Amino acid sequence: MESIEVKIMSKNRTYFAVLSVIFLFVLAFSPMKDFFSEWKGYQHNFNKIGKDLPQKISTVDIGIKQIWVRKLDKVDRCITCHSGLKENAMMNQKEPYNTHPHIYHDLEEYGCTICHEGQGPATTYEESTGRVKYWDKPMLPSEYMEASCGKCHKEEKVPLAAVLTQGRKLIEQSNCVGCHKLPGYEKQWVPKLDGIGSKVDKTWLYNWLKDPQKYFPKTKMPNFQLTDEEAKTLTDFLMTFKTFPSNAELETLPKILAEETKTGQEKIVELGSTKFREARCISCHSINGKGGYAANDLGKVASKISAEWLYNYIKNPKKFQPDVVMPRYRLNEETLTAIVAYMESEFAENDMQKIPSVQYDPDFYKKGMALFEKYNCGGCHELNILKKQEENAPDLTFIGNKRLYEIEFGKSNIEQTVPNYIYSKLKDPHIFLQNMKMPNFSFSNEEARAITVALLGNTDEKIPEDLKIYPKQVSYYSPQGEFGKLVNDLACFGCHTMFGRGRLIATDLSLEASKTRREWIEGYFKVPYSLRPILTERMPNLFLSDAEIKVIVDYMEKVFIADSIERDITIDDAKIEKGKGLYFEKYSCQSCHQIGMKGGYVGPPLDKTSTRLKPGWIFYWLKNPQSFVPETIEPNNDLSDEDAEAITAFLLSLMQEK
Repeated sequence: MESIEVKIMSKNRTYFAVLSVIFLFVLAFSPMKDFFSEWKGYQHNFNKIGKDLPQKISTVDIGIKQIWVRKLDKVDRCITCHSGLKENAMMNQKEPYNTHPHIYHDLEEYGCTICHEGQGPATTYEESTGRVKYWDKPMLPSEYMEASCGKCHKEEKVPLAAVLTQGRKLIEQSNCVGCHKLPGYEKQWVPKLDGIGSKVDKTWLYNWLKDPQKYFPKTKMPNFQLTDEEAKTLTDFLMTFKTFPSNAELETLPKILAEETKTGQEKIVELGSTKFREARCISCHSINGKGGYAANDLGKVASKISAEWLYNYIKNPKKFQPDVVMPRYRLNEETLTAIVAYMESEFAENDMQKIPSVQYDPDFYKKGMALFEKYNCGGCHELNILKKQEENAPDLTFIGNKRLYEIEFGKSNIEQTVPNYIYSKLKDPHIFLQNMKMPNFSFSNEEARAITVALLGNTDEKIPEDLKIYPKQVSYYSPQGEFGKLVNDLACFGCHTMFGRGRLIATDLSLEASKTRREWIEGYFKVPYSLRPILTERMPNLFLSDAEIKVIVDYMEKVFIADSIERDITIDDAKIEKGKGLYFEKYSCQSCHQIGMKGGYVGPPLDKTSTRLKPGWIFYWLKNPQSFVPETIEPNNDLSDEDAEAITAFLLSLMQEK
């Protein structure tokens, strides 16, 4: 018995001795491990590099460094290794010693991971990047960095974030909200499909459904990659809808358009060609890729729609598409007929693929309805007999928080990251699953990257409200009376903004009467022209009557004004001479503006200023251009009142060319 106890005691002593040695080894190894830490090596190297630089920089104390961002509830230790973030002298050094690129925000106020993602408390490179097991927010690749700006910036145009801004614009233009839930984006207008059977050519519709980009390369209509049978069935289904919204009816074509004989056609087509150019349709429409971008290309329009519909639509667009952003031109019967005759003779295509000849299917309507619902055509297009469809695709509200285990990568061999998943699906919707219903938008690499950036910024990360920047409040300004009727009929909000409402394709009109002289506005409506030689003409000739012009200008002079920019400018020879010197010598305004056909092409010519602009507007514009147009590139030269008056006097002294 005693012998057994002795053996046990001896064995325990052995265990204890071994454990003691292990413990001593651990105690000895821990300081050694700390001594050889990765971050310490970076700090020592930083100090060594700093000593060899011609500029003097402060050395760093060896030790863990961190930033505690209370309002974001984040602790970042990135500066432990990235010691030179604020040292301009380290600009040309390699990572992690180099200077941080210039950004608007203070690094110590916001930290690092709010923008870069990754694991803030980590002290090794591998762990800090977040590309480790159980960490859901790895560092964003540099090409997707602007996604983090979207966490706080909700406005349309984000400063210093061109890729994010482009992505948001593409999401809106592509009407992604037609299928996806995506707060912050408005659904874009697309034509109603009521009456499509009385509007379009059946062969054209088949070809359009098969490949929209082949007909119009810049269209936002995606390619659903329909089979021949699906395209044929959907075409037959849509062609059954003959009734237009509000039961609108097509007027009978004028005799010269309706008759088959070509007698007199050549003369009326020539007249139509002239009037088409005078109307400046290319301000909004392109012709085979050349012209405006605000509306569809007209190069093949005669192959698409019937002459009856074209004639009636140009005569009164809102009769058939109530919400369309197209003005109703004041065209007399002869001019309207001539323009339609010209378009019918000039804008046609004869190389469309014929519809496959297949046996008649008595169930085509039922099958067509099923295809219409399957591909969620109602997500963009309205068809009154059908119930409006809700989003039937994944919710993208917080797509930036997508976890890898939630993603089906299929048999693809791409690197499995959230950015790669979104980008790859935008480029090829069927890359992961062949039966995906998402259509192909034919995005370029740049476009797919921009949209990916915008989507990655949609996260549920808790950001304090005081850090968020929202879009300007939506304006519901709606002018009344005869002016309001004209604004609606002429679709003015489609190009102009008024008190915050509309599209800023052309001039903001909110202060137009304080800016521009009445006589000039009246003349401009009669014969619009471009103020800047290098810009594509925008304002179409609407052929307004004198009475309509008077209604518009009278309203503008009562409403589109600001008393705060009224100012009388006295003009004398001394002031003119001083202003001339300031214009040409001190501020070199001729670099951007022309006088007498001499000068730059960036801004409008100024030798007609005296007949176009009012003195108060010129004065206050010179004082602070950005107060009127924040995005203008006109420099703010911080002019004194005296200098601003002198330049104004000089510009007002210039005579308009006769």
